[in-house]
This record gives sequence, C-alpha cells and structure tokens, in this order.
Amino acid sequence: MKRFKNILVVILLGCSIAMNAQINPEKYAVKSGHVQYTLSGNTTGTKSVWWDDYGDKTYEEIKAVTEVKMFGMKNREEVHTITVMVGDQFWSVNVIEGTGQKGVSETQEMAKSIAEDMTEEEAKQLEQQIMDALGGEKLGTETFLGHSCEILSVMGAKIWIYKGVVLKSEAKIMGIESNEVATLFDEDVNVASSRFTPPADVEYQDISQVQQSLFE
Repeated sequence: MKRFKNILVVILLGCSIAMNAQINPEKYAVKSGHVQYTLSGNTTGTKSVWWDDYGDKTYEEIKAVTEVKMFGMKNREEVHTITVMVGDQFWSVNVIEGTGQKGVSETQEMAKSIAEDMTEEEAKQLEQQIMDALGGEKLGTETFLGHSCEILSVMGAKIWIYKGVVLKSEAKIMGIESNEVATLFDEDVNVASSRFTPPADVEYQDISQVQQSLFE
C-alpha cells in the first residue's frame, strides 16, 4: 500500500512541477488557498489542504480508511495524519498514535532547484520530458469547480490541474483504486500564520538525524 501511495505522489508531484514551472518557481501559481477533497476507492475519507506564499507554507490533514483485499485476505487501515511544511522543513503527525516525525524535505528542495531561474522555453521542455518519462499525455482542458483545468493521463492516473493545484485525480494502479475530488476550492484567501505551526503536544523524531546515522 505504501508503494502505491509513493507512486501516486511521484506522478502528482511531477505533473504539478511541469504544469507550474513555466509560471513561477513555487509549488503553486496561486498565492494562497484551501482545498477540501473527498477520497473514494480503496481509500475513503477526506483531505484538507491549506497553503500560503505560493505553497512555501502548507498544511495537510487526512482522515481516511483504506481497505485492500489481496489473496482472499482483507487489510483495513485507519489513518488521521497532519503534515505541516514551511520552506523545506516538514513535520508529520500520526494523530491516532500520537507520534510525529520532522526533517528536511528532499522533494521540496528538488522541486525548487528544478524550477528556479527557469525560462519559459526550458519549462516547456521540462514539462514534455516529464510527460515522456512517465508515458503521459495531455487530454485537453475541462472546467471543474468553475476553473479551466489541464487534464493529464499518466501511468494509470487521470489528473485535473489548475495553476499547479490538483483539483481532481482518478487512479487505478496494481488493482488499487484511488480517487481525490475537490469539493471546495478557495484561492487567494487569508490564511492565519498559526495554521502552519506544527502540533505542540507531539514528540517528534528527527528523520534528518536518523538518515545521517545510517551513513556514519
């Protein structure tokens, strides 16, 4: 299950970088916003995302249940997670277990280094290179929640993107179905700075220290 989630994250990240790089080097081309998603498929529940400074500050909360049946056995996992990112620093909390991790996001650093100082022509080339590498194609545009979205088909996933923001995605990979549909999208809203303060009642494991110890 974790492998499937990682594949989907790579797809969404790659497409988001490609579609937004030609606008600015930030994560989104919308300064601030809030998206509420409904999750369906093997994972059912909700996801809420807030951001400011074009995605340099983000808050994500997921409340969901994942059920997968393999070899006649059913696996059920309940999750409630909160992830806060400020710059390249992240804090991830498992609310159910009361545990947390913190560290530096290599993915965020990579995204910024790729898009920084990129010309429009270079951004278009990057977009095509990512699409070619993932075997993807553009399916055109469609209006969703009142916004004109670019539709991409990549590795079994169909994705609707508006200014770097994924408003809808449908994926079926290795027999596992995962759908995210935005039910609410507010852009350029005032987001309180406290939204990006990590929960204080959690003891965080520093992943950076763990990674460093592996190479000592």
